[in-house]
Amino acid sequence: MKGIVSILFCLLCILSNAQNKIGAIGKWRAHFDNHSIQLVVKGDYVYAASPYQIIRTDGVKNNWIDKTTGLSDIQIKHLAWDENGQQLIVVYANSNVDILKGDQVYNTNAIQLTSLFPDKKVNTLRVYQNWALLATNFGIVIIDLVKHEIKDNWFPNNNQQSVTTYDALIANDTIFASTSNGIWKCSIANANLQASQWIHLTGYDSYLLKKLIQHKGNVYGYNAQTIIQFPQTTPLFNFSNGVINNIDTSVSNLNICIQYPNQKGAVLQLNKDLSLATLVDSNQLSTPKQSIVENNNFWVADSTKGLLLKNNTTKWVPLGGPNAIIQGISDINESKLIAPFANANTGYATFNEGGWNTVKQIGNFTLPILNATAISNLDNTIWLASNNFLFHLTNESKMETLQPNSLKGSYLQLQVDPSQNLWVLQDQQGLAKQANNTWGSISLPNDFIKNGLTQFVVNKLGQAWLIAPNHSGLYVYQEKTIYPSEVWKQFTTQSSNGNLPSTYVTSLCQDLNGSIWVGTDNGIGIFNCGDIATAPCNAYLPIVNNNGFNGYLFQKEIVNCISIDGANRKWIGTNNGAWLLSPDGIEIIEHFTKANSPLPNDTVTQILVQPITGEVFMNTKNQMVSYRGTATKGAETQASIQIFPNPVSSSFNGNIAIRGLVDNALVKITDLNGKLLFQTVALGGQALWNARNSEGHKVATGIYLVFVRDLSGNEKGVGKIMIADGY
Repeated sequence: MKGIVSILFCLLCILSNAQNKIGAIGKWRAHFDNHSIQLVVKGDYVYAASPYQIIRTDGVKNNWIDKTTGLSDIQIKHLAWDENGQQLIVVYANSNVDILKGDQVYNTNAIQLTSLFPDKKVNTLRVYQNWALLATNFGIVIIDLVKHEIKDNWFPNNNQQSVTTYDALIANDTIFASTSNGIWKCSIANANLQASQWIHLTGYDSYLLKKLIQHKGNVYGYNAQTIIQFPQTTPLFNFSNGVINNIDTSVSNLNICIQYPNQKGAVLQLNKDLSLATLVDSNQLSTPKQSIVENNNFWVADSTKGLLLKNNTTKWVPLGGPNAIIQGISDINESKLIAPFANANTGYATFNEGGWNTVKQIGNFTLPILNATAISNLDNTIWLASNNFLFHLTNESKMETLQPNSLKGSYLQLQVDPSQNLWVLQDQQGLAKQANNTWGSISLPNDFIKNGLTQFVVNKLGQAWLIAPNHSGLYVYQEKTIYPSEVWKQFTTQSSNGNLPSTYVTSLCQDLNGSIWVGTDNGIGIFNCGDIATAPCNAYLPIVNNNGFNGYLFQKEIVNCISIDGANRKWIGTNNGAWLLSPDGIEIIEHFTKANSPLPNDTVTQILVQPITGEVFMNTKNQMVSYRGTATKGAETQASIQIFPNPVSSSFNGNIAIRGLVDNALVKITDLNGKLLFQTVALGGQALWNARNSEGHKVATGIYLVFVRDLSGNEKGVGKIMIADGY
């Protein structure tokens, strides 16, 4: 089965050093960490691959090729370059295959879709003339690289039965295969015949030689410690210390990627006299997986550190993205995204339109593992939370370390409230608050479970909403700012005490109207509470229609996260992808999954919305991607606006964005004679026009006027749009 997907590979024509730039409305871009480089091959450029992304590089400038730019899948397992066809072959962990040629991606998914074999894993990929040879767990598959389709499949035995095939290569018109039943060979002219044409090479079965290589007319087999040159049955070379990860045969001698204990590695050269020379030592490498020589450049793919380039100097090639998987609680504002790595990785990463930057050290201080971050909207400074300390960064090199109290318990999350007070969630204790540069602790009541706090949100009423430990609902703290009484409350599923859809609360968010949206393992509840000390507070459970049946919103679905865009619409992250809902939650506007979008995983753990651009960052169980949304934050007053793209080509088929509007402004588009062609209401601070009139017809080339009526009823012309040929 073959499909052709046209993609914009203009990025591949000129290599760029910057991250992929933000695209038009509805476009995606990837934010993958590229420290784990598993593969490197040489073609028209050097191609290196992490599990999620291919990097096309010359050592200075890079391009990124991934699911957001046309690849069919994630979990890249094998790469090979077809010199005859000038194309790159990509094999994924699920046995899907892409062939990248020019501005097209040819997808060959027959192996992935077949039901003939229960185990379809592809173990190796090689190119021979116009064929791609895939050694799989059922045999050898041949892909025709001219027609981009399956040509044949061979079983390296004489009973035509499937057999686990670890590797296959063709040398001197003979195919060699390493299988679970030993080493076999056959003339390629007879490989698919029913007769007994395959020959079992005896003397090798005890070595379990899974990898094969061809070098200067000779064929070798190797395992973790031993290299054997056929037809000899005694080892050519044995390694007593270290494991062979891979052998490169593109040079005069064999270059061997060796893995030592304790995450140390090296690339060694095996000379003709069987002596060893060190090309790159363990001071540089950790887990070398593959090496190639390209001109005078020596490249090494290291699955822990990245891509190493050695020529006159030795350096790690900057590959973009954060330095590790982001697993902490991130924050975003109009100028930057701050993402702590958490778990086992120290430091954090920052992102703006200049790209990603990883921060492990501030001055002489090495940052610890960080759990969460918060950005102050007053002065744009950064707060970071670790198990034992808080850190306040006033600029890139100046930091103060704070400890709100001496109580036991990790600092898990931070929030700066509208009054610029800093709130901190502390496990085993409750809350800490800094107001007027003074810290105070707000302890949980003695009868509340304290161990296992995870997340909280502070609303505009001076109420802090906490996810209670052990699936016991919500804790709500009300201070004496708006209301006269300080009080703690616990909300559960009882109809008179919270009315939660489940006590297993998973996420919290405050929307633009001040409502608290609560996600659980059984849907969503919405709170609009006053003084919780004097009046009951119960959740409203939205009812939606799904395929003709009414049910509660996200009933029986785990809601991992909730976020709000500039139009007060709700972005919901679940184990079934990301959802965009109307402000009231009743209408489903978008539903993205890994099947219909570039999401790398359906488990979406955190969503952040950039207020000015409307870009929606979705962190998943694997990696992060972003989507250019349609809503932005509304302006305080109607002043200047931004229109993009502008000018617009007459062949343009996307949306023209009009940004910088006040919330829910009425936008009208007219021609120069004042004839109304289109009107809409802004989504937050942004309106979209598809260059069509109210009847759906494309407008002619010319100048068009933009008028905006703000919330007070004032209307004024604020912009012009030019549609012309040649742009």
